[in-house]
Amino acid sequence: MAVFFCSVCASADISGAQQHLETYLADVRSLAAQFRQEVRDRDNAVVETATGQVALAKPGRFRWDYREPFEREIVADGERIWLYEADLEQVTVRPIDDTLGTSPAALLTGSIDVLAAFELLADTVEDDLRWITLGPRSATADFELIQLGFDGKQLNQLRLVDRLGQTTEVQFSDVKRNPEIDPGLFSFTVPPGADVIGESEL
Repeated sequence: MAVFFCSVCASADISGAQQHLETYLADVRSLAAQFRQEVRDRDNAVVETATGQVALAKPGRFRWDYREPFEREIVADGERIWLYEADLEQVTVRPIDDTLGTSPAALLTGSIDVLAAFELLADTVEDDLRWITLGPRSATADFELIQLGFDGKQLNQLRLVDRLGQTTEVQFSDVKRNPEIDPGLFSFTVPPGADVIGESEL
């Protein structure tokens, strides 16, 4: 998969990609969808699959609820990001500024200004989707490439290649664009008995 990304980056014409991303970031204030996630290693073998639902709201708020095969919650409330792993009874919390910054999540919940942290590498068509490929400008980012797959104005898929050559692909379905979302959905309460790591254990 990593080889595929590099070949695309070398050959693609990126005209229009900047405007497309700016329009998307300006138009989308919130989003709710179901998702299916697949993780592949550098040899393209599937090492993990997961399903769940996601809700996003600007600025900097999101919630990813994983239901299969393991229950996990990732919640950003605008100030902190919480990761809850039910099987481990463990919560990890970090300040959002230390985590969101130049991450792929910033592309989904940030403003147009977030594009300054990324370099546009490719604008191609594959499987009837428009794929825009970006790379981080920061040398310390923990990923190499991110691809956003659009069907017209709608974001349908997301692909991420990390520094180890592992690829994560997220496919969205039942997408609702700019729905009214209860702000309480982005609040996180530590479950009773769960261990907390980070933020001086609150």
